[in-house]
Amino acid sequence: MKRKMVSAITLTLLLIGMLTLAFNIQPVKASGTIWIRGDGSVDPPTVPISSLDNVTYTLTDNIMTYGDGIIIERDNIIFDGKGYTVQGTGKETESPIGIILSGYWKSPPESVYNITIKNVKIKLFGIGIDVDASSSTLYGNNITNNNVGIRLEGGSNNNISANYIASHLDGGIELYYGSNNTLIGNELTNNGLSINAAIYLWESSNNTLVGNKMTNNKEGIELDFSSGNTISGNKIANNHDGMFLAGSSNNSVYHNCFLNNEQQVHDYSQDLPICPPSINVWDNGYPLGGNYWSDYVGVDVRSGPGQGLPGSDGIGDTPYIIDANNTDRYPLINPYGAPPLPTYSLTITTTVGGTTDPALGTYSYTANSTVQVTAIPEANYLFDYWELDSVNVGSANPYSVYMDKNHILKAVFSPIPPPLSASISPLSVSILVGQSVTFTSTVSGGYTPYGYQWYLNGNPVSGATSASWTFTPTASGIYYVHLKVTDAKGNTTQSGTTARITVATVPVGGYSIPVQVQTKTEPVLPYIALIATLTAIFTKMRPKTKRRHRQ
Repeated sequence: MKRKMVSAITLTLLLIGMLTLAFNIQPVKASGTIWIRGDGSVDPPTVPISSLDNVTYTLTDNIMTYGDGIIIERDNIIFDGKGYTVQGTGKETESPIGIILSGYWKSPPESVYNITIKNVKIKLFGIGIDVDASSSTLYGNNITNNNVGIRLEGGSNNNISANYIASHLDGGIELYYGSNNTLIGNELTNNGLSINAAIYLWESSNNTLVGNKMTNNKEGIELDFSSGNTISGNKIANNHDGMFLAGSSNNSVYHNCFLNNEQQVHDYSQDLPICPPSINVWDNGYPLGGNYWSDYVGVDVRSGPGQGLPGSDGIGDTPYIIDANNTDRYPLINPYGAPPLPTYSLTITTTVGGTTDPALGTYSYTANSTVQVTAIPEANYLFDYWELDSVNVGSANPYSVYMDKNHILKAVFSPIPPPLSASISPLSVSILVGQSVTFTSTVSGGYTPYGYQWYLNGNPVSGATSASWTFTPTASGIYYVHLKVTDAKGNTTQSGTTARITVATVPVGGYSIPVQVQTKTEPVLPYIALIATLTAIFTKMRPKTKRRHRQ
């Protein structure tokens, strides 16, 4: 019988050992509440906490407690958990508490001072660490599965940094009536499963929240009636509300990454009008900028305090509107601290006759951005087309350049030509049926090449689409001809005067042609006068003869 009992015990121990190895279960030493007294002693002295100098206290084993875990009353000490666990028995209420920093039991009661808690795993308590202290540090702790992770009540000048805080029903880190505390580099996830947020401030002011990572919480950060706090460089991602605000104004919020929260910022005054609106500052001015918003739809192709200069600067060209009372004037294009996207240059040039917006020059733009450039012709010039990297890309104006590499964009302008005009010749002609007349055109102005269409009696002539046209009538009558000209830009004109063609028929038997002597009509009187003059002269010159008289 004794041998069987020994075998059973051996088997049980072997099974426990196997389970411990398989599931990495560490042995836990059970105890009641542990005290580090004001005089430096550890009570009870048998617990796995060692100290050689009453300044540095080291945890040497895991501890499970059935009430509060460890209460520290002594100032100016370091408590190093060395990765061991302080474990409670549940998390449904706010007590018991894992580690308490409080001088409540001092006589008279007062806050403890300058205590460092580091490298401790704390789980399954109402509150993981409860701080009623000043100038103390909570560093590098792993705090999970409590009702509240860390609660700071009324303390100041404390530093809570590099802690992992996860899976709490209530808040991850809660500050009540605290001021001038620093929360830096903490990672908080799945907190506020019931109420509150990863980081919760109640009537707390002038605290600094820098570089914390808050993901998958009910709320990333909640400020209730808190002001003057600086919230910078935090990652606030995939929460129900990125920030929840109730009556909290004059806080400075910049360089944070608001990523894919169901609602990036929620002001409680929108739900409860009697709650005063929260009005805060959401950027750190130009060029330092504001926050990164995953739902920002603006672009970055301009720069400067008024975003009126060409070129990217990593800041959106238009503000991010949070609500009627809050605006991020300089939203960041990339998350703060992330490596910037590469940039490419766009060189804008023109021919004679115009300029562009942005003005001519070379500018730097963020990769994958789209830049719109508008061609602006001068007087008496027209914009013709764009050349992108020496290739004609059409005449759309403005033109969008996708910045996937360095580009050269050239606007081509041309002088405005004289108005389009046309005339035809001859304008009047008479012919017989069967005979032909060829009309020619003279066109000037407009844009070449020209298109032609001849009209006969107001109707277009099929196939008559050249600069000249020959008309051969088949019937007598009067015909009218005009020309319509269209230039390369669609401008049209009509020949100024319509030509008139008279067509006659040939009579039966043909025409008789009379023989006529052409006479030249010249003045007659001068000739008559000349003949008369000559006759008189010859008469006087005739020799005189004697008349012979008959005898």
